[in-house]
Amino acid sequence: MITIGLTGGIASGKSTVSAELRSLGLPVFDADAEARLAVAVGSEGLAQVIAVLGKEYLSEEGTLDRAKVAERIFHDKEALKAVEAIIHKIVWQQAESFLAASSKQGYKAAVLDVPLLIECGWHKNVDSVWLVSVSRQQQVERAMLRSGMTADEVNARIEAQMSLAEKRKYADVVLDNSGSQAETMQAVRSQLELLLGGVSEE
Repeated sequence: MITIGLTGGIASGKSTVSAELRSLGLPVFDADAEARLAVAVGSEGLAQVIAVLGKEYLSEEGTLDRAKVAERIFHDKEALKAVEAIIHKIVWQQAESFLAASSKQGYKAAVLDVPLLIECGWHKNVDSVWLVSVSRQQQVERAMLRSGMTADEVNARIEAQMSLAEKRKYADVVLDNSGSQAETMQAVRSQLELLLGGVSEE
């Protein structure tokens, strides 16, 4: 089974590509969703994170106060490293289980949809790294439209991430999402055909 590592930057269109791959019949692992589950109420992950940050980072409902945590780790790099280490370990364990199950079910390929694929070093564990890329200007415009953030806020988020230009160095496939959605979807299908030697149409 071939493992595709799908990544991108803020508002690059990774979710759209992920949805297309899923519609083409590939199982997709959503690392963002798994990261949220890793610190769900009552989880071992949440207990570990609170042990690092302190009980004041719990909300009244017993959930992780994400806004408060984001504020802390944005300014405290050691806390960021500690929290990421806890969550990444749990998410990778889930990813390994997902890949084992997908292989057992006979899939030709499976997708790991991971925003920090390269930053985590997980690109070394996949067969093909797919990067969804757009221009910096498009990233800013799309993120503002989607989230209501200001240009300065979006640029700060982009600066905090590895740049798309840097990520290109690790990519086996670069999907240019600066055109129409139809063009991007066609590129996804073409790349999948190259990788698998043909995509079965429903």
